[in-house]
Amino acid sequence: MRKSLRIVGTGVLALALGMSSMTAAHAEDGTTATDVQNAIASVPYLPDASDEVTTQSDADSAAIANVNGVTVDVPKDADNGVKVAADGQQITINLPDATQAQTGTITQNGVVAFPTTDNHANAVQTDDTGGVRIIQVLDGPDAPEEFHYELNLPEGSSITKEVDGSLKIHTPTADYGMSPPWAYDANGKKVWTQFFTDGVSGIDLVVNHWGEDVAYPITADPRFYQWTWYGAVIVHFTRDETYKLSRGLTLGSIIGAKWTPVGVGFGLAGWWAQGVYDRRQCLAAHVWAGNPWVTWWYSERC
Repeated sequence: MRKSLRIVGTGVLALALGMSSMTAAHAEDGTTATDVQNAIASVPYLPDASDEVTTQSDADSAAIANVNGVTVDVPKDADNGVKVAADGQQITINLPDATQAQTGTITQNGVVAFPTTDNHANAVQTDDTGGVRIIQVLDGPDAPEEFHYELNLPEGSSITKEVDGSLKIHTPTADYGMSPPWAYDANGKKVWTQFFTDGVSGIDLVVNHWGEDVAYPITADPRFYQWTWYGAVIVHFTRDETYKLSRGLTLGSIIGAKWTPVGVGFGLAGWWAQGVYDRRQCLAAHVWAGNPWVTWWYSERC
């Protein structure tokens, strides 16, 4: 069974955007660790994602977690980047505007916040499945719309943008991906967002909030993923597909468009899909490459 690194994270960007003079005054005070944690707490299911994570620290690391064979090392100095390692391979994810960050602070299980004196800040969350979310909190309408992530990948690696807006990250020893990013304001209104890449190691997330009529906070979620450490591939379903699956409609065409073996395990999860849709979430599945008859279903934010 092939073991590979799974990065989820990848990051959720929890974007807490303020407006008017009250927000501007708050932004002058910077973005504190409390601001970051409050933004994370406002995202349904996100705070609970790391409840079971246990971390250690040392002279250089704010938190070191080892979950499901994946080691996540979050530095005290954000400029050193987040190191994610599994099965003999390590990738460092360099955070946006890391030089502006103050020392990393643990705000809850598995979460490290990097406060700043500016209007946006980073945070990193190691979740209960061994993934890592890279969180960004924006504290005012003057915060940037573009966030740059630099990945230190092995020589010969490449990044390509897929038709659906997702990214495929290829290295000589493993393939990774980033699901299509999404962003919603506090009222559930979708906010425009997308990825750009230089094709080599750089990824830019753009969230269009300048001058937009939005309610705060805004939450965006680009997710890093790959073949899981236990040998499965992750298949994500849209909200429309989740709706159809919850009602048993056009199952064959949906499954065929994703990956046929997913259908094998759906009979065990069909009764559950209705509740997932009613919670305004989407279905996802882990499919074991060596045994496609085994499928683990779960829910995620759309």
